[in-house]
Amino acid sequence: MFALAYASYSTIDAQDLRLEELSQKASLKNARLGITGYLCYDHGVFLQYLEGERQRLLDLMVQIEKDPRHDVINKVALGEQDVRVFPDWNMHYLNRNDLRRVDLEHVLEHSLFHMDPKMYGQENIVALITALVANIAARQATLSAA
Repeated sequence: MFALAYASYSTIDAQDLRLEELSQKASLKNARLGITGYLCYDHGVFLQYLEGERQRLLDLMVQIEKDPRHDVINKVALGEQDVRVFPDWNMHYLNRNDLRRVDLEHVLEHSLFHMDPKMYGQENIVALITALVANIAARQATLSAA
């Protein structure tokens, strides 16, 4: 099981994004591909965590990077994982309020947008994002009920 996270800036107005529809379509596609994870969006910023078979995930990331609705700023390969963290979330949409409920909104955004691997070290960035993902995973039931 391979995992990665990325951050991007939206290139279109928020009202034109239709985030619920986007999330539903991504969920159906990801179910076919065996990919799980979540998508966060707030104030023009996307944050996404994905997990699945390595090549399928890398192929999907190529498609994501070509999507004109956003510009990918940073992606972090989290590497091989022993188990799937979000087995029930083909593509769960989390908004800023969801992340506030688990006290992670600023930390996750900061780690993906501002942490330069040359300064912090790639291993430290991966460790931080992995810990944040584990924190969200521990609260899946609460977030799924929202």
